[in-house]
Amino acid sequence: MPAKWEEIAAAKRAKLAAAIPKEYLIPESELPPASRLDVSKVPEEILPKDVIEITEKTGTELVAAIAKGEYTSVEVTTAFIKRAVLAHQLLNIFTEFFPEMALKRAAELDEYYKKTGKTVGPLHGLPMSLKDQFRVKGIEACMGYVAWVGKPDEENSTIVDLLLAAGAVFFVKTNIPTSLMAAETRNCVFGQTVNAYNRTLAPGGSSGGEGAILSMRGATIGIGTDIGGSIRIPSSFSGVYGLRPSHERFPYLKVANSPPSPEILTINVKMAYNEVVVSVDGPLAVSLPDLTLFSKALLGQEPWKHDPRCVPIPFRDYELPNRPLVFGIEATDGILTPHPPVLRAMKMVADALTKAGHEVFDFQSYKPETGTEILVRSWTVDGGENIRGDLEASGEPGIPDIAPYIEKDLKSLSQKELFELNKDKLEYKTEFLEYMNAAKSPSGKKIDAWIRPVQPCAAVPAGQLKLRYLGYTGLLNVLDYTCVVVPVTKCDPAIDLPAPAPGTGSDAELEKKVWEDYVPEDFKNGSVGVQIIGGRLEEEKMLAIAGVVDAALKA
Repeated sequence: MPAKWEEIAAAKRAKLAAAIPKEYLIPESELPPASRLDVSKVPEEILPKDVIEITEKTGTELVAAIAKGEYTSVEVTTAFIKRAVLAHQLLNIFTEFFPEMALKRAAELDEYYKKTGKTVGPLHGLPMSLKDQFRVKGIEACMGYVAWVGKPDEENSTIVDLLLAAGAVFFVKTNIPTSLMAAETRNCVFGQTVNAYNRTLAPGGSSGGEGAILSMRGATIGIGTDIGGSIRIPSSFSGVYGLRPSHERFPYLKVANSPPSPEILTINVKMAYNEVVVSVDGPLAVSLPDLTLFSKALLGQEPWKHDPRCVPIPFRDYELPNRPLVFGIEATDGILTPHPPVLRAMKMVADALTKAGHEVFDFQSYKPETGTEILVRSWTVDGGENIRGDLEASGEPGIPDIAPYIEKDLKSLSQKELFELNKDKLEYKTEFLEYMNAAKSPSGKKIDAWIRPVQPCAAVPAGQLKLRYLGYTGLLNVLDYTCVVVPVTKCDPAIDLPAPAPGTGSDAELEKKVWEDYVPEDFKNGSVGVQIIGGRLEEEKMLAIAGVVDAALKA
């Protein structure tokens, strides 16, 4: 007899399935067999030409076409609904699906355009996806917890309201790991989401559902969150673009969290402020211009007038200098040497930029061990109390990925210990800033951007706990630096040959385990991206410089 939590989870899955109208579903007989691992091109083989014509365009192209009257929002929204449903049938992406709400919204936008000849804003009529974490009135945000099922939200997250004001259309919420504290995408409610390029691989996490739906062009822009790499890892593993903005640039008010707030935690019955490492929200997209479109549209709504934590900085167009750029290339952080596909990707980036006439040199970040240690301490300040409490409320076991954050012997930090942790972070950030200010290329020039891997591996096998190290992304959460992910390549077993651990990383034991994990066939077609990194609140600059990197790679 199933446990009560299993019955609740099964009922939730049945409710989700019932929310997908039958006319949008592709019959099982027409879907590819389970043995077909790369399903990224299946939509083009199955869906009507008019759907493909619309959904292959970028968000930037679509809002321009809608503004010219070439498409209606209803046409565009319907096309993405159809493609997203197929993506879900192949990859298990959805947590919530609300096409009726979306089509009603699209029709209202079309009526406004018909009457006025104008759009309501820069995102007018564009369908967008949401990580399950974002609240939509009347829709649930269960966060992968069985105990949170059946509790519809009474209001929107602030970022949802502002994007609606800019003209966006929301129609779907996507899968996450239980509690968000994993670079995987699976939970006891909805199960495992898989990768479009190889269905034995993971799409990353915690915004993995967003990476998956975008990789299948079920949307052009989606919204994720990031406290240790949760926008950047899915971007890399799913072969899409992503922006991790600095804290306080985009609004985070009324976003669901576990623990309940990214900043405030109850510790030893006292209130203390965990400002060590905080979560941020930002876009994933099918193109770099779409990241810029999102950022301009959101900041155009003056979010600082709606979320008191947002800095009052409108979008600032960045003009690239009329000279070659200077890039510091950090192929390995010195702790853990990446796998062959990642090292190849870094060489591809360096070679492409050199060929384009830019200056490239080997770069090493400042004391990454210290930054990573601060990161890990920050994730367990409450001793795992909040996550354990949400699991115990339903009796669900949770997922193996979050075991380190709910161990019974974890202890919450006292206020004194928390203040010391914040002090350590500030000292480290100050030293790192001084290091970056002094850093120069061999020719004596200052760095325009720093490039490092997103992960030491390509997209990993799903559900196998093969993602052992988050230092490449997490360090930048500690520093609160702006990062843009650009996709580079995919793992090719024919050229990305296995090898023993090189022994060049300072954590020899971890490096040995990670390199033993690398069986090329197990990672076949796994996507690899890189991070283009700038200072705090340099979103516009990094988007522009990422464009230089992307163009060099495509050339």
